[in-house]
Amino acid sequence: MNILIVEADLNTQALLQSHLENWDHRVLAAADGKHALRLLNETNCDVVLSNCRLPEFDGSSLSARIRTAPRISEIYIILYFLEGEELSPAAAIDGGPDDILGSPLNTGEIQMRLRAAERFLNFRRAFAEQNARLSSLAEQLGTAFSTIETDLRAASSIQLSLLPTVSEIHPSLAVDWLVMPTSFLSGDNLNYFLIQNRYLIFYHLDVAGHGIPSALLSVTLNQLLSPQPGTPMVRFDRNLEVKRLVPPVDVVMELNRRFLSQEVGYFTMIYGILDVETHEIRLCQAGHPSPLQVRADGTITPIGDGGFPVGLWPEMTYEETTAKLLPGERLVLYSDGLLGCIDPEGVAYSLSRLEQLLIDTASLPVKDVLQAIQVDLEAWTHGHTLADDISVLIIESK
Repeated sequence: MNILIVEADLNTQALLQSHLENWDHRVLAAADGKHALRLLNETNCDVVLSNCRLPEFDGSSLSARIRTAPRISEIYIILYFLEGEELSPAAAIDGGPDDILGSPLNTGEIQMRLRAAERFLNFRRAFAEQNARLSSLAEQLGTAFSTIETDLRAASSIQLSLLPTVSEIHPSLAVDWLVMPTSFLSGDNLNYFLIQNRYLIFYHLDVAGHGIPSALLSVTLNQLLSPQPGTPMVRFDRNLEVKRLVPPVDVVMELNRRFLSQEVGYFTMIYGILDVETHEIRLCQAGHPSPLQVRADGTITPIGDGGFPVGLWPEMTYEETTAKLLPGERLVLYSDGLLGCIDPEGVAYSLSRLEQLLIDTASLPVKDVLQAIQVDLEAWTHGHTLADDISVLIIESK
C-alpha cells in the first residue's frame, strides 16, 4: 500500500518508515499536518499513519481536514499515541480516524492494523467497482427500457389505429366504444362494419391475460375478422361477385378450430349481426359477459347465457342467440375487466352499478355514456392501475 507517515520526531519517523518498507509498503513522510495535506493532494495515498501530537494542529485535526477534502476524504487514517502524550483516544476519535493505536507502539500490532486496513480498502475498491458495473448496467437497462417504451408506444398507436373510427355508420344507428388498457397494449379488441348497407357486423373479444402476448393475438384476430374475402365471417363467390354472411355460430366455431391447433392462447368473444331493416340481432356468445339490452322503458335485460371460450376445447359447439334492438334501445357489450375493476379496499365494480349508470345516462348520446363509464371507473379505482384491460362497445338503434 501507499502509506504516509506523519511524525515530527525524525527518529520515530525513520523507524516507522524502515518497518513499513520491510513489509513491502511504499512510504512517504511528513513532519507536520500542513506538509501531510500537501503530499496527500499531490500523490495517491492509501493510508495515513499519524501521531496524535503534531506541531501547529494535532492528528485529530488532521483527520478532520482530510475528511472534508473531496479528493482525499476516503483515505484510511490510523492515529497513534507515544508514551507521555496527553491527548486521549476519546478526543482523538472526534476527527474521524478509522483506527487508533495506544502506547507503547508494537510493530506486530501496527502490522496487524495495516492488514485490517488493506482488507478494508480492498473491500471498498471491490464495492466501488461493483457499483460502477451496476451503474453501467442500470444505464444500459435505462436505454433498453426507453427503446422498449418507444416501441410499445408505437405498437399502441398501431393497435389503436385498427379500432373503428366511424360512429355514425348508418342513419338508423349510433355506435361507439371505449378501451382502457392496463398498459400500452391491450388484449381487448372490438370492431364493427356495415355490409350491403344493411347488416352491421360487430364483435367484441378479450384475449386471456394482458400485455404483449395477448395484444399480438388480439391484433391477429382483428385482421382475421376484417371484412375481406377468405376471412371466417365472409364467404366470397367470385362468379356472383357478392358477399354472403356467415352465421355467427359458424364464425366462432371456425375460430375455435383454427386457434386450438395453434396453441397461442384462448379468448372470449361475442360475434353478432344486426339487420338494420328488421332490427334483428343474431349473436354467438363464447365465454364473454352477456351483453346488456337497455330498453326504452329504462329496463335492462342480459342477452345470452355464457358459452365456452375460443381455443380451449376441440369440437366445441356454440349456440346462436336472437333478439330485437328496437329504435330507442341500446346494446352494451363489455369485457370482464370492467367487473374486475377493484377499489382501494378490494371491492369489485358491480354489474348493478353499471346497470344503474346506464339507466341514469339513457338520455345522453352514446359517446357521453362511454365518457361517464370511464369517469366512474377512474373514480372507483382512485386513479390506480387497472388489474385487467377494460373495453365497452355500445350500439344504439335510433
